[in-house]
Amino acid sequence: MRFSLKMTQVLCRTCRGSAAALLFVSAALALNCQWLARAQAPDLAEISSLIRQGKLEPAERALQNFLSKQPNSAKARSLLGVVYMRETRYADAETSFLKAIQIDPNLFEARRNVGDAYLAEGKIEAAKGAYLDALRINPQDAKANLALATLYLNMGQFTASLDAAGKIPPAKRSPDLFPILAGDYFGMQQQQKAAVEIQAMIQIAGKNPDLVPQLAELLLDHGAFRSAEEVLIAAAPRQKQTDRFLLDLARAEDGLGKREEALHTLSLVLQRSSRSLDALVLAGRVSGENSDWNQAVGFFKRAQKLAPERIDILQGLVTALLYANLPNEALESARRLQSLQPDDPRAAYYMALSLFGVHKWEDAKPYAAKVLAVHPEDREMNLTMAGIVYDLHDLPEARKHLEICLKQNPADPGALYYLGLIEKTEGDLEGATKSLAKSVAGNPKNSDAQSALGGLCLQVGDLSCARDALEHSILLSPGESQNHYQLSLTYTRLGLTQQAHEQLLLYEKLKAEEQKAPATTAVSPISGRPTP
Repeated sequence: MRFSLKMTQVLCRTCRGSAAALLFVSAALALNCQWLARAQAPDLAEISSLIRQGKLEPAERALQNFLSKQPNSAKARSLLGVVYMRETRYADAETSFLKAIQIDPNLFEARRNVGDAYLAEGKIEAAKGAYLDALRINPQDAKANLALATLYLNMGQFTASLDAAGKIPPAKRSPDLFPILAGDYFGMQQQQKAAVEIQAMIQIAGKNPDLVPQLAELLLDHGAFRSAEEVLIAAAPRQKQTDRFLLDLARAEDGLGKREEALHTLSLVLQRSSRSLDALVLAGRVSGENSDWNQAVGFFKRAQKLAPERIDILQGLVTALLYANLPNEALESARRLQSLQPDDPRAAYYMALSLFGVHKWEDAKPYAAKVLAVHPEDREMNLTMAGIVYDLHDLPEARKHLEICLKQNPADPGALYYLGLIEKTEGDLEGATKSLAKSVAGNPKNSDAQSALGGLCLQVGDLSCARDALEHSILLSPGESQNHYQLSLTYTRLGLTQQAHEQLLLYEKLKAEEQKAPATTAVSPISGRPTP
């Protein structure tokens, strides 16, 4: 019943003079206020409709307004958590769902949804507990059982996963269950049962293009690259080649060492979705694995423009820039990473490598020390610290860090390279020659090690060794003038006059260019190559 203020006044005059009149007026005014509130603010059903339509900002405003008047509405708190989940504000969602549960411990949706929030935050055990709590209220809920089955599958608890899946009533089972069952049977080595589920998926893949990729991702996450590729290839004729499908195929190809095929598959994704972050990041990683670091830099730079503060992209970019011998750019990106994660040892790791690459030994040292304080046996950082203190002329300290590397791997090419430099500095030419020879045997593409070995062999009169090492070094790094000069001396001593003259001319040309635009070089510990 609706009451206007005018009607209230009329009724009051009718009842004037009685005690009942006062009570009636109070009741009428209360009803009138409730009607006005309903007219001014949407109810929860209308807010739920806004959420379903993806209108999250107006839904959030309406919920905050609703809660300002009814702070103990568990349903409203739960709906606010749903909004936060859609906005990927998982910590806020968790808080909102927990408040709803505190108000109404039996609110099933809040208990199930807080499990989703925990899962998004990586709180696996908490998510499992939340789903189990929800299922105590509604044991046959399809969504909660599916989520729990998926969780158990990812934890490798295949029997528990099958048990959760089995609790979903047949009438409520969705196609999303097929990948879970197939994954469980794969994990239990029941290939025939897995094949049945896969066949069922493939039959409906045309209308459900995400099913096969979902199974492929489960297999990929567990390193089953061959099985993932086989499933994807079998489904290909029956389903749309979505970006997700092709990305999973590229992951499988990369995992099997088919890097060129993976890059081709990723190119198909990027042709139609040039801003696909997942494709750009994976293409950068595969290019790096293929030792095409300039191409890797290009992919990571494109990705970084789209997501300037995404940590894994910045890490990939710094790594690619270091391997591509672009340490100044690497340092710029490493500083951005450090500003985002000032207390993370991984940010210090990239800062140490980048500062080392631009010859800032003193600045690099505390970052390397920070990493080693947390990971004292880390090979890369011990090698980096060895390079830093070697360049600071602290040879005993350099040896200490090299010993850690060589204890882990006596044939470590990077550690043997620095050990050879130390032995040469200390006058142990025989020991230095052996160490450098072992270094290039383990990593023939280290141009600095080849150069150092060639110069040492020339010094001790082993011209055959000198020629072989210096020629390799020039092939790897043709712009290093000193290599051409030393090879010229080697050819002269071998009586190869014409070749010696050609190398001398190259040396003079490069030297003149260096004097016009002087550059410094350092050895990057992660690549064993010079960084300009």
